[in-house]
Amino acid sequence: MNVIRNSDRAPDDRAPRGPAPHNALTLVVAAAVPLFTCALFGSAAFLTWLGARAAWLMLPTSLGVPFAFPRLTFHALVGQPAWNLGIEILAALILAAVAAWWVHRALLRRPEANSWRLMLSAWAGILLGLALANSLRAVAAVLAAGAGPLAFFSYVFAGALTGALWALCLGWLCAVPVALIHRLTARTRPRTQAEPEAGAENQPS
Repeated sequence: MNVIRNSDRAPDDRAPRGPAPHNALTLVVAAAVPLFTCALFGSAAFLTWLGARAAWLMLPTSLGVPFAFPRLTFHALVGQPAWNLGIEILAALILAAVAAWWVHRALLRRPEANSWRLMLSAWAGILLGLALANSLRAVAAVLAAGAGPLAFFSYVFAGALTGALWALCLGWLCAVPVALIHRLTARTRPRTQAEPEAGAENQPS
């Protein structure tokens, strides 16, 4: 735990305005992995396989509560309206954007954060992003049904709750690749930063 707590934190007056070059790949992975997960849940073959082995996971969908991750696909399910496909794609983009933004925020606050801390930050970003994404999916469903205010807020809460639960269970799978990429790029960071310093020392005065 000391390793997680003792990461260097950037002072507020000297905090970088944008991501460092060596962190760009980390941010790309932080956005790409949730999109890949959404594409997996958008696969009819995967949903069929999951339904055959764990059908109880899909029980909340019978009540209109969003299931798992948004479906990133360009083919609507049978019986689903066309607008539902647009909501699913928008929810997937929101998830990816929030996850990447949270990692970006963590890197700005602690540029030298270790892999464990960054994994926790990426996990938290997935949790927040999936809660927002599933809330949007729930809002779309309840508005389409024409329900009243009580049902509206109930579905928003249910969507956020299911999103948080799924993120707690599967979010770490999305966070691990982010931490691994950050660790790999961190190994090359001292070498690339040392080259300009060495050049400055060898420059004749």
